Amino acid sequence: MRPTLRVLMVAALAAFYVFAATRHGDLVNTSKARGDQSGYMWDGQNVYWNWHGRQPPVVIGERNRMPLYAGFLALFWTPDISNDVFFERAKRWNIYLSVVLILLLVPVFRRYLPAQATINLTLIVGFGYFIFKAGYVQSELLFYFLFFITFVLCLDLFDRRRGRTALWWRAVAAGAAAAAAHLTKAAMLPFVAIFFVVYVTCAAMDRADRRGQVNRLVAAALVIAAFLAVLSPYLVTNKRVFGHYFYNVNTTFYMWYDDWPQASVGTIKHGDGIGWPQMPADQLPGARKYWREHTLQQIVARVAGGLWDAVWRSYQTFGYLKPLILYLAIAVALLLRQRHAVRDDIRRNRAVLLFLALYGLAYIFGIAFYAPVSGTGTTRFLIAHLLPLFFVLSLLFTREPYATTEWTVAGLRVSMAQIHLAITLLLVLDVAFGVWPRLMTTYGGF
Repeated sequence: MRPTLRVLMVAALAAFYVFAATRHGDLVNTSKARGDQSGYMWDGQNVYWNWHGRQPPVVIGERNRMPLYAGFLALFWTPDISNDVFFERAKRWNIYLSVVLILLLVPVFRRYLPAQATINLTLIVGFGYFIFKAGYVQSELLFYFLFFITFVLCLDLFDRRRGRTALWWRAVAAGAAAAAAHLTKAAMLPFVAIFFVVYVTCAAMDRADRRGQVNRLVAAALVIAAFLAVLSPYLVTNKRVFGHYFYNVNTTFYMWYDDWPQASVGTIKHGDGIGWPQMPADQLPGARKYWREHTLQQIVARVAGGLWDAVWRSYQTFGYLKPLILYLAIAVALLLRQRHAVRDDIRRNRAVLLFLALYGLAYIFGIAFYAPVSGTGTTRFLIAHLLPLFFVLSLLFTREPYATTEWTVAGLRVSMAQIHLAITLLLVLDVAFGVWPRLMTTYGGF
């Protein structure tokens, strides 16, 4: 494709993205009270006043919403505007932020993937779910981006070909990115813990390369050190106000209720947003209390309901389900076709495969378990893990011997290069004919 034509196509897609996201924000997202948007706006106003010397400073987000996105919103609020004006302004700036995030993702994709796979992945991200959530005053898109950057950096740390200096700098970057993601939404602790345990365990078991073993153990320590260093101001405030370093009302209390109506009259009524809730210790929800009061059958039913919610909402709402099914089907076909290569890859990449498996299982079941309390279902939590999944599948499609796999269908030879082009065509057709009607009838603030 000629450079001029490529530039024109990118400009047309970007213009359509901004126009469609703006119309969605104007016509579909009309209530700031819905989707916790008024809470984010309130946080942004509090950050503004904290920046301007208010004493004592307000604790941002009631330890439910996190402070990084509030700082972004504070850039666009001034005391002379109304909440309605701030709502419209914040929606516009969130759309612009989403465009910047997509543009930043493109060179990351391109570093690991060929051009056609990068185009496909960008179209899926941009028009499969970013466009549906761009016109909202919510932190999700920033979190999705930071989570993915953390994920890629952690995957990089498993690459034994990297020298010590490159390995250690990536470890620091991974820890800092994880902390930034956590300051956007408090959902990074399981990811960091799983990575650390798998990485340290696999490094400790590798006795054939002593120098590499030490370098990887140092890298694991640097990830944790950078993570805690960036988080330290937030953690110190947590300890001072709430008595615990990693205090967040969702993971500390709310997830252990049976549903949101129950949670809405629990610790929240006893000051959990301004300090440790003033309740008898035996009434505080927690893992031990939950396991004691619920049967295994009830727990399994709760998780099964959450898993079904993830499937049903994915079908009903955004536009990522069809490409996801297509990518998974291609992956299965490739793995069956290249069975010998699969066995060799499993043997060579046990550590990273273990990490991916534990990470995926922990989050999918955690999301399913949390679904009854979320009030909005599983979608906004599930989407955070779509890009890592699509990215891993894209890596599979573009690595040898999988990238040169061919099939014979009705006497015709079908290659992976042709499949990539077919995916591009399908995605472009969906953008042209499918995105607009779905976008104008789907509320994306959940």
